[in-house]
Amino acid sequence: ETQAVNVRADVSSAIRLPVLLPVYYICRGNLMAAVNGQTGKVSVRAEKDSHYVFLPWWLKAILSVLVFAAALFGALRLFGMEHAQSLFITGVTALFFMIVTLCLFSDTTRNKFLVTSGRKIFTSEKKALRQPAGNRPAGRPAQEDPVFFKTLDGKEQPVILRFTSPARVLKMALLCVIALFLPVIIALLLNGFDFASLNLAGSAVWFCIAVPVVPVYLLKFGIVSLHENPWVYTRTDSGKWKRHRKKPDRGAASSVLRSVLRALFVPPVCLAVWFGIFSFLAMVYLTAGLE
Repeated sequence: ETQAVNVRADVSSAIRLPVLLPVYYICRGNLMAAVNGQTGKVSVRAEKDSHYVFLPWWLKAILSVLVFAAALFGALRLFGMEHAQSLFITGVTALFFMIVTLCLFSDTTRNKFLVTSGRKIFTSEKKALRQPAGNRPAGRPAQEDPVFFKTLDGKEQPVILRFTSPARVLKMALLCVIALFLPVIIALLLNGFDFASLNLAGSAVWFCIAVPVVPVYLLKFGIVSLHENPWVYTRTDSGKWKRHRKKPDRGAASSVLRSVLRALFVPPVCLAVWFGIFSFLAMVYLTAGLE
């Protein structure tokens, strides 16, 4: 996620001083190692090259659509749809999303097919160097990773930013699945998870709306949201990093509540809202196959 991101650092307030940092290099044949004489940290270069493959932007779009099409076809077959119908729906949906993904990836870094090589660097644990008693003071502080500073609760604090963490990606994928199959999930809860009586045709209208909208929203807005709203971690009194959560904004919550009440009870918007609610309930009833 850093290859297409430009980072600009402001060093105008930094103090420049000459510092002597003792570093010892060990070279023998194809092996090279470096030892930090101050912290004792060791870095060793790999003996063999590692190869990295860069794919063209259009190939990324094709591979993404193939993965999505395979998942959609498997989901349709899992819920009992016939092979021919599943294949037809998957093909039409894949054609639509091929256009969407090509437009999406065309805005990213347009890498050409390239194979580069380089050697990995392996480092030791970040522990302090401890010398025997009598030679020099023991217990130097361990070297810390550089962190960002952010003003939180009116005070500038050191923070760590997390973007595409596994928890956030899993949460986004789970929300997309729930949005796609929301009538089906509610219908299964109503009929006691009786898959035999499930009627997917009852949610046809929902699928026609959700199948194009949800992945487009995920690609265009969801991924952008991950980078524009990173998780912020601050250091606690015990020295551990803990996620900082914003305090609930009562004004925003009351504004949302007023908007919901206005949509439910103020005409003519409320007419469309109640029509959508009753239509959704009807789809759930038909999908559940209740007699």
